Amino acid sequence: MLIDRYITKAQFNSFLIVFVSLAGLTFVVDAFNNIEEFIAHADEAGGLWLVLGRYYGYRLISFFDATSGVIALASAMFALSWLERHNELTALLAAGVTRWRIARPTIIFAAMIAVLAMANRELVLPRIRHAFERNAQDLDGETAHTFEPRYDHRTEILFRGRAARFAGRQIDDVSLLLPPTMAGFAAQLDAKTAEWVPAIDGRPSGYLLRGVSDPPGIDGLEGLSIGGTDVVLTRRGADWLEPGSCFVTSDVAFEQMIGSGNWRMYSSTQELISAIGNPSIGVTSDVPLRVHARLVAPALDLALVVLGLPLVVGPVRKGIFMAVGFSVLLTAGFMLTVLSCHALASNAILSPSLGAWLPLLILAPLAAWNAQPMWR
Repeated sequence: MLIDRYITKAQFNSFLIVFVSLAGLTFVVDAFNNIEEFIAHADEAGGLWLVLGRYYGYRLISFFDATSGVIALASAMFALSWLERHNELTALLAAGVTRWRIARPTIIFAAMIAVLAMANRELVLPRIRHAFERNAQDLDGETAHTFEPRYDHRTEILFRGRAARFAGRQIDDVSLLLPPTMAGFAAQLDAKTAEWVPAIDGRPSGYLLRGVSDPPGIDGLEGLSIGGTDVVLTRRGADWLEPGSCFVTSDVAFEQMIGSGNWRMYSSTQELISAIGNPSIGVTSDVPLRVHARLVAPALDLALVVLGLPLVVGPVRKGIFMAVGFSVLLTAGFMLTVLSCHALASNAILSPSLGAWLPLLILAPLAAWNAQPMWR
C-alpha cells in the first residue's frame, strides 16, 4: 500500500543517512590518527586513496555487522518521528489506521536488515576475515607480534616461538616441544621459521619448518607416525620437502595458533561448529557461546526495534529529540543486558547456551509487553 511504501522509503533513507554518518565519522577519526602509517604504505600499495579504500572498504562491511540492529532502530525512530513532526501520524490515526498498521512497515524493514546482517555474517565476513588481521600499524603484515605458547591437543605438541607475522602466516624462531610419547624421534624441534600450510593435493594441513637445527640431520631421520597418522614428515619420506626442513601435521590453523579473535568473530557458524569438534584446538566456552549468539541475533535485533517503537507510535508519544534520547538509553540497557549475560557465560557462571539465549528470554517478553498499546 501507499502508506507502506511511504514509510519504508523514509526508513530506508534514514538508515542510509545514519549508517553513512556514523561510519564516516568513525573512519575519518581513525584515518587522521593513523594517517602517517597510511602515507608510509601508499607508495608500495599503489597510492594513498587505494590504501584507504581497501582498508576501510573491508571495515565498512564489519561496521554494518556491528551496528545494523542499532541503526535499524534509529532509522525507524527517525522515519516515524518525521511523520509526527509533519502531523501525518495524527492524520493517519484520525483516519482509523491503527498504530500497529503504521508500525508494521518499520518492523518488516528491520526484519529484512536482520536477515541481511545474518547473510553478511555467514557468507561475506568469513571470506574476507583475513583483511581484519592487519591494523594500520601492520599494513604489510611484517610486524612481529608476540607469540604465546600453544598446544595442539591432538598431538600434544607444544608450539613455542619468538614472534608471529601475518605476512606468510609464519612463526619465527620456532621451538616445538614434543610429548614423551614421541621421545624416540626427538625431544623438540627447533627451526628458523614455521609456515602454516593448509591441506592441499591430498597432503594434510600443518606447519612447514624451515632451517631445522634440532634434531641435527633432520633429512636422514624417518618420519613419525602415531596410530597410522603422520605427525612429522621428513625429507626421507616426503621428497617434496626442501633440505633442512620438515613438516608437522596439525589441524590448528595459524589464526587459531596465535590466539587471534578474528576467527571467532568472523568465521561462519558452520566453521565455528567444526572448531568445537576439532580435538586439536581445545576451544573454550567462547566458541559455543558465539554459535548460540549467532542463532539469537536476528530475534534480538527485532526485539530492540519493537522495544523502541512505542516511544513514537504509542498512546503517549514523545517529541523527536525526546524519542532519540530515550532510544539511546534503551539501546544502552539492551547492550548491557546482552554483554552481561555473555560475560557470565564466558566466566563459566552460566552455560554458553543459557548465556546466549537469556537476553532474548528477558527482552522479548519485555518488548511484547511494552508494545501492547500498539496492538489496540
